Amino acid sequence: MLGSIITNFRDVIALVLLFSFTIFVHELGHFLVALKCGMVIDVFSIGFGPAMWKKKVNGITYKIGWIPFGGYVALPQLDPSGMSSIQGEDEEGEEKAKEDKPVPRELPDILPWKKILVSVAGATGNIIFAIILATVIWLSPDAVTYRGGTVVGGVDSDSASYKAGLRKGDVILAINRKPVGTWYEVSLESLLVGPRQTVNVTVLTGETQRDVELTLVEKEGSEIPIFEGVERQPDPCLFASVFPDSPAAEAGLEPGDIVRSFDGTQVDCTDHFIDLVSGRGDEAVPIVVERDGELVEAMVTPKYNEEVKRALIGVRPVGLMVPWMQYKHPVRQVGGDASGIVRLLKALVNRKEAPKAAKGLGGPVAILATLWLSIKISLFNAIGFLRFLNVNLAILNLLPIPVLDGGHIVFSLWEGISRRKAHPKLVNALINVFAVLLIGVFVLLTFRDVDRIFPGLKRIFRRGDDEPAVEQVETNAILATNAVTGADPGTAE
Repeated sequence: MLGSIITNFRDVIALVLLFSFTIFVHELGHFLVALKCGMVIDVFSIGFGPAMWKKKVNGITYKIGWIPFGGYVALPQLDPSGMSSIQGEDEEGEEKAKEDKPVPRELPDILPWKKILVSVAGATGNIIFAIILATVIWLSPDAVTYRGGTVVGGVDSDSASYKAGLRKGDVILAINRKPVGTWYEVSLESLLVGPRQTVNVTVLTGETQRDVELTLVEKEGSEIPIFEGVERQPDPCLFASVFPDSPAAEAGLEPGDIVRSFDGTQVDCTDHFIDLVSGRGDEAVPIVVERDGELVEAMVTPKYNEEVKRALIGVRPVGLMVPWMQYKHPVRQVGGDASGIVRLLKALVNRKEAPKAAKGLGGPVAILATLWLSIKISLFNAIGFLRFLNVNLAILNLLPIPVLDGGHIVFSLWEGISRRKAHPKLVNALINVFAVLLIGVFVLLTFRDVDRIFPGLKRIFRRGDDEPAVEQVETNAILATNAVTGADPGTAE
């Protein structure tokens, strides 16, 4: 019990630090470019609300707020007062509040192109950080990446899909002419179409490409519809991590190993492997894994675990092949991250797809839950999700919405083209209105996230739990707080 508490407390600390560092690099981008452009900087803050620590150096107040999920750089020449009520009073604002007759500040004008550079710098900081994280995954031999295909594992002979001509072994290439390369992408396109709809599916049978009409049906316990009577090909049992001092570690098993057989029985998928191990205990069993394209044989001794009431060897297989761990090359990693968020943003402005896409939206709870689950899978899975999060943060912040960086870019473009500034009262009004709307959306999504995710989160407090932790959010699109998630922490085995 104590070990479980310590482990989860450590995970929470890691969660806060990782999320805070993502905000830090974004705000650092704004700060460095604003400093270089000679702009006035009042505050550089990580977190919102009252300061737990602050220090004023050369006229700039550096602080850490008590609310860790956010941050800002106070730039009065870019945003005179639009976000002051949300950011919290800075030191200078507190001093002015004490004066009987505060003197208005006279600040020099800043050229529009400098304002645009400062606005873009935050997203640039996130992209640079994402590239660094992608490079870490690329260079590390222990980082497990797997890009599963879209092979059909089975088709019910009594289903409409079978009658339409779909067969086991077919490869799904596109849905409604939109290419798909993974079951995550299949799920995403299915979500955007919705249940009880017929779609055109391009499949590859042997070397023959053809189109079939398939119907999507609701799946019990999930918001994502599936093709009637169709099963995906099970993913191979792939180790995301190997626990130190475990039977698996003693046997020489490594992250990235793919189980091919256990005690002479061919292993079809993760669930099959769990069943095989569960029935053994305290006796050496031969296991064959695939490592770097070669078969490696070892002897492993499962040990009975009183907490989960079955034998374990001390590995965590990959559950769902999450979108942020499907590529090894840095360009493919960052490109895959960007394509996912762009696809969903397009869906949100499409009249037919928008209602379905909105069902997949999530808020702060969803993003933190997914980051937490990524931490519990493995260090590299957490790094992959953090990269994924940074790319999403960069793209969403450049949307032309007044409260975001993209809104400041629009105002600056207007100033550069018309040779006159947008009226400060109009700018502040727009920023405040959209800030209130955005906060309202976050609150609404937070309530929905808690209702959807919390039952699963309760199950991951126990290390070694063999149930999927968050089946409800599998492949859901988390856009509102800059993430798209489809996480399943896998099972400890």
